[in-house]
Amino acid sequence: MNFNKMKRHLMTGVSYMIPAVVAGGLLLSLGIVLGEDGLIAGKLIEVGVYSLKLMVPLIAGFIAYSIADKPGITVGLVGGVMARELGTGYIGGILIGFFAGWIVNQIKKIPMNKTLAVIKPIMIIPVLGVAATAVVMYIVAIPLAPAMTGLENWLISLKGANIVLLGFIIGAMMAFDMGGPVNKIALAFCYATLAEGIYHPMAAAWIGIMTAPISLALATFIAPKKFTKGEKANAIPAALMGSLGISEGAIPYAVTTPFKVIPAITIGSGVGAGLALLLGAESMIPCAIGIWGLPLLTNPLQWIIGFVAGIAITTLLVTTLRKESDIANINEEDEVEMFSIT
Repeated sequence: MNFNKMKRHLMTGVSYMIPAVVAGGLLLSLGIVLGEDGLIAGKLIEVGVYSLKLMVPLIAGFIAYSIADKPGITVGLVGGVMARELGTGYIGGILIGFFAGWIVNQIKKIPMNKTLAVIKPIMIIPVLGVAATAVVMYIVAIPLAPAMTGLENWLISLKGANIVLLGFIIGAMMAFDMGGPVNKIALAFCYATLAEGIYHPMAAAWIGIMTAPISLALATFIAPKKFTKGEKANAIPAALMGSLGISEGAIPYAVTTPFKVIPAITIGSGVGAGLALLLGAESMIPCAIGIWGLPLLTNPLQWIIGFVAGIAITTLLVTTLRKESDIANINEEDEVEMFSIT
């Protein structure tokens, strides 16, 4: 299985998981905002926790589905529940999801007579698949569960310079390739920590995913002569995409001058994310909903300070590094535009 196929299967799992994470995170956050002692607030928190508990089973089940189609769902879901209960968390769910999909495909290839073939999808594949997946999950949990516990304890203990470094790395990785593989690796880590009840990495991811497109849009207004006509026309759409947690809005600007834009957004996003974590920002909900979930963050003011700092640094770097000569030889028909401008 090549990298592109693995990435596609992983993203399928993530796409099915995100609604449960968003629902759970929002309900949990709302319950906390309303006051944990009230009846309604308590029930909101309870339902939010139930929803978040689906994270690992869902990603495992739908990775298996992406690999092996419908027969993989049950096997992957059971593997995901085991991954959660055995303490291997999100990482265990991903690993067992890939194994579940693979083992189901192998069982499909076993030749059977017509009588057994009839019950193969509803009995043989689920039973053999779940049994094999369970054995592997128990084995994987032996080294992985203590490792995840150690990682969790380390993340919880982070303070000062260490948490700044963590925030910088996450923010920089999220911004670096604007939705590409590096971005997805960082986001997968943040989802893994979210599943374990550790919320500051996701706050850093918010800044990493939103800073670049908003900063570049702002830069077009501050230094319009350093941007092409198409880039200036794309500024508003890019800013809107950024506010919704879509970092790809920065891509057209990076394509034009990659060696100036990419370092700027990487450094700016990293510094902003590190500052936000230093000040105590946390997020129980994923960055997929963008700035509209800001009221539900823990310490939103501290997060805003980091976010604004990231935007300011990125915008300053971009407008300093970019020169008018950079766009002098770019033809309008060669520009990369996100939308058709009429």
